[in-house]
Amino acid sequence: MSRSIHLTGMMGSGKSTVAEVLGRRLGRSVVDTDREVERWTGRSVADIFTAEGEARFRDLERQVVTEVAREPDLVVALGGGAVLADDAVADLLLTGVIVHLDVPVDVLAERLAHQWHERPLLAARAAAVAADEPARAAVLREVLGELLARRGARYREVADLSVDGARDPEDVAQDVLEWALGAGDVLTPSEHEQVMT
Repeated sequence: MSRSIHLTGMMGSGKSTVAEVLGRRLGRSVVDTDREVERWTGRSVADIFTAEGEARFRDLERQVVTEVAREPDLVVALGGGAVLADDAVADLLLTGVIVHLDVPVDVLAERLAHQWHERPLLAARAAAVAADEPARAAVLREVLGELLARRGARYREVADLSVDGARDPEDVAQDVLEWALGAGDVLTPSEHEQVMT
């Protein structure tokens, strides 16, 4: 048995994309906690935020994390706020490791420039200037900067590994795999062979 690889970081840091690359390279199942919340509820994350608020979403996210943490041998893309709760981190570390994808605010804002309306923590403030692209870009940088200022230290604190997530997802995944090779219990023997070839 190996340990699950849980990817954390800001929205736009590439967690879902890197998780898919890792899953493909290792032959592991991939779980995205936001998509799981949507599957459980039959509603989008944005709809949950709008109808019931962030606290309700965080409760649902916490339930998903508890379920996911029981399974070994996964690659998991965590929601950006999933590791803010101590009990969630404790659960995740029982069967896995936590990898932080570190991405600067300007890169996050660029990646999210056309997805902001799907991100509840961005949508409320960006919608007010939606028609003015330069103003919207400034708002995105501002909101993302505020979030990163609040969360950045936490991401680094709980992570077993922090990698530069601003690069190509294949390169980010390769860094994670190289680290996992030396970590001992993250990969199975057959996964070791796959990564080495």
